[in-house]
Amino acid sequence: METIPYASIVGSLLYAQTCTRPDISFAMGMLGRYQSNPGMEHWKAAKKVLRYLQGTKDYMLTYKRSDHLECKAVYYSCIHYGS
Repeated sequence: METIPYASIVGSLLYAQTCTRPDISFAMGMLGRYQSNPGMEHWKAAKKVLRYLQGTKDYMLTYKRSDHLECKAVYYSCIHYGS
């Protein structure tokens, strides 16, 4: 795996996820777990995400303005998470 650019590919995919492709968030969470010690199955999964992006490159998110809806920020937290 030393010659395979796994970390570079995952980094590029993370950039795409953050900027324009939130639909790959789950896959990126899984791929990111193996940054330090990827195996061949992780490389194959990363290539599958690349093929998915290639096949869906014409899809897009559309945001529409609405005058009658109020925009609220809602935050949730778990008080047991830190303990």
